[in-house]
Order: sequence, then structure tokens, then C-alpha cells
Amino acid sequence: MNLIVGGTGFVGGHLIEYLFEQGEISKGVFRKGSHLKIMDTNGVQGIEADLSDHHSLHEAIEGVDVVYSLASPMPGFDSDFLPANSEGIINLLEVASEAKVKAFVHLSTLDVYGFGAGRVSGSAPIRPSTEYQKAKAEAERLLQEFSKRTSSPKVVVLRAAKAVGSRDESTVVPMLKMIESGKVVVPSGGLMSFSHPKDIAQAMYKAAIGGSKTGSVYLTKSFDCTPEDFAKSLARAAGKEADVKKQGMFSGTALPKYSADQFRASLSIDEQQAWKELGYSPQFDLKGTCEEIAAWYKKEPWITESA
Repeated sequence: MNLIVGGTGFVGGHLIEYLFEQGEISKGVFRKGSHLKIMDTNGVQGIEADLSDHHSLHEAIEGVDVVYSLASPMPGFDSDFLPANSEGIINLLEVASEAKVKAFVHLSTLDVYGFGAGRVSGSAPIRPSTEYQKAKAEAERLLQEFSKRTSSPKVVVLRAAKAVGSRDESTVVPMLKMIESGKVVVPSGGLMSFSHPKDIAQAMYKAAIGGSKTGSVYLTKSFDCTPEDFAKSLARAAGKEADVKKQGMFSGTALPKYSADQFRASLSIDEQQAWKELGYSPQFDLKGTCEEIAAWYKKEPWITESA
């Protein structure tokens, strides 16, 4: 039995779908007011709980073997990042340990290296600069401290490259809106790593069931490309013609600030340790990712309509 914490989010929803496809039985923690369609359509038992409430977590974790930890506010949607990545992580770890959970897999981000890092490897020092990055780094620190004190549950951290795929509101929807207008302006940036959320889900699943050691940290990606190439590929997949240009002094991008900053930073992964140790093999390349997004978009064209 799996417990997915953060299953109503973008990557969490894809993880729910992936686990369902693997024949896994899951429960999902949600906060009051969350949209539960993904859980309901994938056989997930939804349990209302709060990371700050031990009692609600005890109820949620009953009978669970694996915890997938993805709960964290995202830049642009919230500004209070620390509680979920500090007190929330501690509470979840304590409850998981008491319940004798076998594996605890936490989703972090490549952004913990900081936006000046460029190309990174697992051995590179992390230098978070934004409040979001610092909160994610703090969660990793707490997880590492826990893994040194006890070997149960097994704790594994995945630092995923920028996630893009269907249902992504931070990058994909704004870019589709620009494509519909016929003009796409992207921040200047070089080659960067991207992750499809289903590939992130695969890596998390293999980290849970495989022979990875407690305290392990893995970097994962699906493919590398430039921001311009991503925009052009997405336009082609959507069957649209759009002029793609780099952002200049007199041209602004419709991407939210944090997504634009990610494009400018162009973080990329220099090694794929996860490929060998986890048996991880990304299923999505640039073309496949954009085709998956376009297929979703054709079913939900209203997403680019102005409010």
C-alpha cells in the first residue's frame, strides 16, 4: 500500500496515474478544498489530512508500506514554503517510522543547486538562493539527518529537472497561450534539462521498490533542449504556427517569473546515476513530451481562454 502526499498537484497527479498503471494500491492525502478527480478516477482512497497534524497523519498512514512525499507550495502559487518542508517533513517521517513504513521517497528539485550552477552532477554543492529553493534544501537536510539516525524507513531523495507535461499550469499553459497568439517570447537560456512527470513517477517508484540505500540522492531528467527548441516543438505538436523569439529589452514573456528564471538559469544534469542504480530509463523525449501535451490540449482547448 502506498501513501501519496501531494497527489493533487501536477507531478503528484501523474504519479497517481503511473502507480495505478503498475497495479499498485494507493491512498492519497489531500487538504480541504482540493480537487480530487485524479484520485477518484485512479482508484485512490482520499484521506483529508494536514502535515502539521500528527493525528490525521497516523490515520492516513495505517497499513502503508511506501510513502511518496511531494507536498510543497510552488513559486507563484504560495509564498510560505518552509512549513511543509520543515515541520511537515519531520511529522511525516516520525509517523512513517512509528508505522514501520519500508520506504520514504521524497521529490526535490534540481533548483536546490541555485540558478547560477549551470551544469550539475550529484557531487556538486547545493547553493539555494530563493526562499523556495532554501525550503527544498531544508527538507533534504532533515531527510539526510533522519537517514543517518535510523535505516527504517529507507529514505531516498530525487532531484528532478524542470517538469513539463500535460496539466502543467506554470509553464505549459502560459506557453500554449502564447502559441495561440502566434508569438512566443522565451527568456534567453542555453541547453537545459527537462523531466516529464511520468518519468519522475517511474524514478520514484523504482527508488521505492529497488535496492537503493537509505540516504541516496538521485538526479533525474527526461531530455535536454533549449527554451526556444521546446517552444518550437510544442507549437509543431499543437499544429500551430508561431514566431518564437528570445526575450529582449522591449519584449516580455508571458511565463510566470519563476518559470522564466528557470529558463534563464538553464540548469542541466551532467550525469544520470539513477539510470544504473535504479534501472531508470526515461520514456519521454522532447518530441514525445510535446505530443503528450498537445493530445491533452486538444481535449481541453479551453485552458488558453482568458479569464
